[in-house]
Amino acid sequence: MNKDEANAILALKNAWNGAIAAADRLRELAPAVEGLRDDQGVGSLDLETYHRVSMAQANAAMALRGVLEELQARAAKG
Repeated sequence: MNKDEANAILALKNAWNGAIAAADRLRELAPAVEGLRDDQGVGSLDLETYHRVSMAQANAAMALRGVLEELQARAAKG
């Protein structure tokens, strides 16, 4: 394995771990969202936190996707 391949594997591991960590944080908020009352006003919600956590998860997933697509392109070239 050359240095480029080792770096590619490290990038995959880091992106994967980032996506897992972001998903875990999203999962941590699940009980709070599930427990919202149907008659609760939107103004009382912690929308900033929900937005921040969901964006972190989306960004982490896109980063992982980008790494995987790059690795697929490298593998196709041989």
